[in-house]
Amino acid sequence: MPPVAYPHELESYWLNLAQTETRGVALRDTLQRLRPDIKRLADRFTTARPATDTLPDYLRDTRDCAAYAVFFAPQTHARLTHILAELPPFPPTPQPLRVLDLGCGTGAASFALLDHLGPRPVLLHAHDRSRAALRCLHECFSTLRASRWPAAMLRTQAATLEETAADGPFDVILLHYVLNELTPALRRSLLARAREWLAPLGRLIICEPLLREAGDYMRELRTFALTDLGLHLLAPCPHEQTCPLAEPCHDVRTWKVPQSLQIVNNLLPRDLRHLAYALLVLSPAPSPAPDGVIRARLVGSPTFAKGQTLCPACCSNGAIHRLQLLTRDFDTAGRKNLRHLERGQILRLASLSLLPDSSLSRARPAPAEEE
Repeated sequence: MPPVAYPHELESYWLNLAQTETRGVALRDTLQRLRPDIKRLADRFTTARPATDTLPDYLRDTRDCAAYAVFFAPQTHARLTHILAELPPFPPTPQPLRVLDLGCGTGAASFALLDHLGPRPVLLHAHDRSRAALRCLHECFSTLRASRWPAAMLRTQAATLEETAADGPFDVILLHYVLNELTPALRRSLLARAREWLAPLGRLIICEPLLREAGDYMRELRTFALTDLGLHLLAPCPHEQTCPLAEPCHDVRTWKVPQSLQIVNNLLPRDLRHLAYALLVLSPAPSPAPDGVIRARLVGSPTFAKGQTLCPACCSNGAIHRLQLLTRDFDTAGRKNLRHLERGQILRLASLSLLPDSSLSRARPAPAEEE
């Protein structure tokens, strides 16, 4: 998979809006004027949320939305692109794919999904309590639809999560950086409602920031979804047994950071290259039947030695294995991919055997999937 990059059309659109809002003369001048707004939002998003039922407003006007879309939307797009790339293809539907984006903001997660689906017809329902964000989303969609998503249609609804009246069923429901704004009771309530709105083969895609408390509530919601709601797990785990990890389960993926973000980040500064997040992808339908291939998800950083790669992985048998991947077992493309393994990636293995007198498990790759 080539490095994930933010689409130039989207970047240009939001930079032009930012230039209008700040009355900047050129790119650097625009970004310089927008930095205080971005820093305020960045500080807001990386601190613990208050345990109240009242959510604070932060996308209050077009300038707030421009700041958000310039700095945070590219990261959201990259996260969703990584998540979607690991999932099986969406099943065919006789009608346009129905998508519900709850807490959609300026539409970054929705646009990533539309880009992933390509020419497939989609009816997107975007819900958020910020009218300014919905207005910006609608204007961006209308401007870029002909060139990027000609088969997509958009409906928006201004409502809080509690007020949302979703006209299901939906094939995809997106919850991106939403649950961390809620109390534990509201998280469970929202998941239960989302379960009611899902089509029989639908998918609920949840992505959350890697804050300290996120690992705990994502583990709790995983159990709640599987045992109380009767949902099945498509990601991140290659199994539905008790999570064997002692630490919070999360991905760490890399991407091509746009130049505009690098300029803004000079005064923050933050690690933009590495995207760390927690995720759950749930469905009323179970995962496809096992095909004899062992699925192993990397749960730590790989280490490289002469002729081999070592990496911890959560495997489809429900256990953590420290994999030994011998370079000679891979073809040319596979050897190249070994050097770019990242936490969260899925490996397809033909066999897995514990080495004697060792904590390592010898793993042999499965044949590549046919396109």
